[in-house]
Amino acid sequence: MRAISLQILLGIGLALAVVVLPVATAESGQEQNCDDGLCIEVERLDDGASFFATNQLDAPATVEFGFPTFENMKSSKRFPLRTVVQPHSRQPLLAIRSAKPSRATRWRWRWSWTTGVLHAEHDDRVRYLIPWSSSQRFKVGQAVGGTFTHSGKARFAFDFRMPIGTTVRAARDGTVVRVVEHFGVGGAEERLKKRANAIFILHPDGTIARYLHLQQEGALVRTGDPVHAGDPIGLSGNTGYSQKPHLHFDVFSIDDELERRTIDVRFANGTSPGFVPRSGQSLYGGGHETIVQR
Repeated sequence: MRAISLQILLGIGLALAVVVLPVATAESGQEQNCDDGLCIEVERLDDGASFFATNQLDAPATVEFGFPTFENMKSSKRFPLRTVVQPHSRQPLLAIRSAKPSRATRWRWRWSWTTGVLHAEHDDRVRYLIPWSSSQRFKVGQAVGGTFTHSGKARFAFDFRMPIGTTVRAARDGTVVRVVEHFGVGGAEERLKKRANAIFILHPDGTIARYLHLQQEGALVRTGDPVHAGDPIGLSGNTGYSQKPHLHFDVFSIDDELERRTIDVRFANGTSPGFVPRSGQSLYGGGHETIVQR
């Protein structure tokens, strides 16, 4: 979940006073509170305000919006409100008004956001491609439920051991929505947990695949690029929270706590059930992304 921003507004009768916090004023006269491409815009009214979310990113984002303090006010929608804001779009959130204009009002709003689609429903017919060349064979380090880092909401994930510079291929069709490639350090240190180079690919069902620990400046795609299963997307590395060179792969959706919840996925092996890689298993890459007919 991304940073939480706070804005406090106090009302005395019909008057509103703003407590100074990091808010910018747009040319239209709207107030804005922005964080890395996501903005909450406020249109001030005589007795309240209307709120909008703007997503300037290439990825969908889930936004949570609410009022920790809400006195003598009424809202057009229940809160906390959670909604998905599509890339490069602006959408209304809610509006608030004074409940009794003759009385003082007091309200404080808070918001947070994360990349991804709230409650995206995975297409369980899909069988994923092993994300490297069919001529290469690599061992599974951690698999589902690995004790080092694959627990809780991160349970359904895979670490594939491979030399730095191995070409990583898309495991499923989708669109690249995030590329990080500027980090150059890796190791088993807490400070490195958010410093892994990564590629995020959005699937047609709204889930997102993550390819982590990539080589510095190792991305072969850019945000907005469509990819097909098997396309080269990047070079493996050892950046971020990593004990040794490997590729971390998982697929996630967003839950009610605005956290990533990994999804139980299966890989293609020519059978309808597919398979789930096991720790210690050696696998050749390739195969074909398939959809099982039911």
